[in-house]
Amino acid sequence: MRQLVVLLGTCWLSALALAAVPHAVRGDDPLVRIKFENEGKQGRTVEGKIVVTAQDGGILLLGRDGRLWNLTAKQIQGREDTGRAFSPLSPDEIAAQLTEELLPRFTIVKTRHFVIASSTESEYARWCGEMFESLLKSFYDHWRSKKVELHEPEFPLVAVIFPNKTLFAEFAKKDGGEQAISSHGYYSVRTNRMVLYDLTAELPERPTRNPADIRTRLEASAYNVATVVHEATHQIAFNCGMHTRFADNPLWLTEGLAMFCETPDLKSRSGWRTIGALNKKRLSEFQNFVHQRRKPDSLTTLVSDGQRFAADPRQTGETYSEAWALTYFLIKTRPEQYTAFLKQTAKKQPLMWDTPESRLKEFQAAFGDDVGRLDRELLRFTQKLSPR
Repeated sequence: MRQLVVLLGTCWLSALALAAVPHAVRGDDPLVRIKFENEGKQGRTVEGKIVVTAQDGGILLLGRDGRLWNLTAKQIQGREDTGRAFSPLSPDEIAAQLTEELLPRFTIVKTRHFVIASSTESEYARWCGEMFESLLKSFYDHWRSKKVELHEPEFPLVAVIFPNKTLFAEFAKKDGGEQAISSHGYYSVRTNRMVLYDLTAELPERPTRNPADIRTRLEASAYNVATVVHEATHQIAFNCGMHTRFADNPLWLTEGLAMFCETPDLKSRSGWRTIGALNKKRLSEFQNFVHQRRKPDSLTTLVSDGQRFAADPRQTGETYSEAWALTYFLIKTRPEQYTAFLKQTAKKQPLMWDTPESRLKEFQAAFGDDVGRLDRELLRFTQKLSPR
């Protein structure tokens, strides 16, 4: 199951990868207005701040709505300094932008941190908003207690919710590509948005009037809730300083962290309660993987080769389960080392790419040179856990 739309393709990203120079992060970044050619169309103009400048004049531009634009020198048609400092759009401005983009069939639900554009029942959107806020608070409380420095999101966090799978898939194909269509939802590193659909639409008809009705409808497939939590975790982690967008964040780390948070609890009002509960679904998948087809070098390839997450869909679930197992194991048995590794990867710069060899060395520097020994400890640890 492919969930995080982050592997956008090396060709798409490589335009700025050579001699890319990240700009220092400041509170007074100048606001520039860039006119550029967008997908063959002339004259698109976006205001934002420049995050990276390439030697050939290409730029990575962060728009005021939180979207990242990777522009080659050839695309750029004009640049104007506005004389103002960069500032994100307000929740009301984001809401107006979404309304114009998505047309009147979408309504807006706002919470403290989230702006939700929904074309399904408003109660479902409010239920999602409550769950998102609950997750964000728990996420911050959990990691700050581990001395991980996090900041408030710079931008309002956007979620777009479609009424059914069909309309979601039509949008996802254009926005996230083929890999997004088969999921129940995704977070886009490029647009900084979550895109979901009403998961109750796939279940037997039942009036949806309150959170209890929604939970009742979702009980038939509890791990649909996990998808929503998974994507919201990605969005939060990429907006609070834990991960850097368009940086070479280890995929086992980003995906493992999301799965560490995703376990649903339908007894809770919001359908989710806490971070770090045993993810029985992922555990069962990993134990089956170990018994059936896991190779001796599996841990090494997991931490060094992100392509495993984009491999044959029949094998992708095994990779995700292994990323969860490694994350759960490290957090439970080596919490200080794991936290230090989180802090280290949070400093990665946009468009600076590691080799498989450097990823492995980075992992070994954090958790020990003997990956084989660590793997044996991982297997003994997970064998003692029960998925029931």
